[in-house]
Amino acid sequence: MTAPRPFGVLLLVLAALLVVNSALGPLGTGWVDYPISGTLHHQLVGLEVVTVGLVVPWSVLAGVRALRGDPDTVLLAFAPAAYTLYMFIQYLLGPEYDSYQAVVLLHLAVVTLSGGLTLWSWGLSRDAVLPVRSRRSERLYAAALLGLALFVVLRYAAAIAGSFTGTGIPEEFAAARTFYWSIYLLDLGVVVPCTVVGAVALLRGRDLGRRALFAVTGWFALVPPSVAAMAVTMLLNDDPNASAATVVLLTVASVVFAGLAVAVYRAPRSAAASSAAPAG
Repeated sequence: MTAPRPFGVLLLVLAALLVVNSALGPLGTGWVDYPISGTLHHQLVGLEVVTVGLVVPWSVLAGVRALRGDPDTVLLAFAPAAYTLYMFIQYLLGPEYDSYQAVVLLHLAVVTLSGGLTLWSWGLSRDAVLPVRSRRSERLYAAALLGLALFVVLRYAAAIAGSFTGTGIPEEFAAARTFYWSIYLLDLGVVVPCTVVGAVALLRGRDLGRRALFAVTGWFALVPPSVAAMAVTMLLNDDPNASAATVVLLTVASVVFAGLAVAVYRAPRSAAASSAAPAG
């Protein structure tokens, strides 16, 4: 299917807003001075590098393809929209502003736009032409989705165990607790359940699972690299909370997740090419 032209236009608007936000923040002019700790400042710089270098081009590509009427753009568009929604909820809540700020209106607009695009792309994906995969292949992909969910849960293993002993939250978030709890909520309350539901649906051979495969792998191709970039930025700035082991773990995970996403996203193009090829 082809996406409506307004869908493509809004993806380009989203990309432009991401660039504006990065230009105003610590990666650019520093006009916006977030009331956050040094550690979170370093993390924000790393995040913005990935946003500008990876998410913005992805969103532009999806937007241009939508305007050109290319098929199945909606499968490509979910990832940057969902990434932006995930991150900008944290932008909006994390700094814990004690006064009204103009940048909050910008972040509110980005959350609203990215949330709408996430829902719109998911709705449009119901009419997308999905690749035909063998049941064995779908089961393997379902296992991969469960592995992604387990990866997130294991990242919170200490937090889950600490819930029964009253252990303090990580030191890097001690001065910005809302940041931590918003990430905790999104990861364990949204990302993990949605990933598991997608995996189960794929195991059962449902179209919902086939669509979720694109949504989940696209999201994981964008978010872990941003977290890895945060860890790298902390290490480069001799942040007291930096960890070389975390950098290695997240970098390896990002490469693996990117490979999975490439394998998933290549299939529709191959299928479309095959169907368009002349018979005989």
